[in-house]
Amino acid sequence: MNKFILLALVLFSCQSSKKEPAPEKKWSDLPAVTKLDSLKQTEFAATLENPLTTGKNVVYAPTLLFAWDKVRDLMKSQVVIDSNSSFDFLLLNASTSHQRALMDSEYEVTGAIEGRAIIAKAFFNKTLPFEVKMQAAESPMAFGDAQVQAFGMYYYDEDVARNAEIMYYKDNDHFVLKLHPKDKQHEIILAKGLDEYHTALADGLRMTDAWIQQGKKEKANPDQQWKYQFGHDDLFSIPAFKFNIESNYKKLEGENFATADNAQRFIQTAWQRTALILDENGAVVESEAVIEVDSAGARIPDDHPLKHMVFDKPFLVVIKRVEQANPYFVMKVENGELMKKE
Repeated sequence: MNKFILLALVLFSCQSSKKEPAPEKKWSDLPAVTKLDSLKQTEFAATLENPLTTGKNVVYAPTLLFAWDKVRDLMKSQVVIDSNSSFDFLLLNASTSHQRALMDSEYEVTGAIEGRAIIAKAFFNKTLPFEVKMQAAESPMAFGDAQVQAFGMYYYDEDVARNAEIMYYKDNDHFVLKLHPKDKQHEIILAKGLDEYHTALADGLRMTDAWIQQGKKEKANPDQQWKYQFGHDDLFSIPAFKFNIESNYKKLEGENFATADNAQRFIQTAWQRTALILDENGAVVESEAVIEVDSAGARIPDDHPLKHMVFDKPFLVVIKRVEQANPYFVMKVENGELMKKE
């Protein structure tokens, strides 16, 4: 009897020490959060109208503006702009380029009044897998000094080609490519060769749209239609991204302002986190922000040039709902800091 009890205890001990296998990581799992201050070549833009810094990646998502709208609703009095207002605060208060970027059901905004403080939070996550997995590059892409992972279509595949669309093509350094995720209400647009815009992301968006409109006209010309079809020797290649970055907007924090009811307020916290995964599986975009305000079809000619659409130089990434002009993610890519490295 004692032996039986001892054996039972030993078996129980062995079973309880058995380790469960670690859950398998999904392609859509975000990496650990990185502080923007630790990056040398990347910055956030609070609005699409904020000035750009030459040579830096610039990342935009509208959550900070969603949160600011909630703060203004809770204050129940209009913000007063005066000569002491900073330029960044003017842009934050005036921007409308975030409106209707997402449906109400696609993001969350909460707000509360806690004593004299008003706190608003905004969050969204869009996971957009491709219907068909694209091809991963067998060798790294050179982007500036970086060797990075890439994906796209390196040999003709009808299913991959069906989920990509050439929106404008001038040559292999000036073109717009659209990727169609499984959710057809959303689209991923990449534009290479927008050399002329250096002021704000909004200017890059306008230039991209102008190219797309020009492409629509060219498609109607039989002599130009070859540009907008994938030949069997055409290809495209896109750097893969995976990042999750947080930052405080130090130029906004501490901003003093008044409201029409003569209340004096200041921005105590302006914080945002934005993440992106973009690879052969699809795209994931996630962003959250906190603002705290206190008182006190034709045949392709045999001799056409090969379209090798390789995003190996600065380009623009735009993710948006198909029917909306305003995007919910924009990134000006100037260097390989945020790309997946080999």
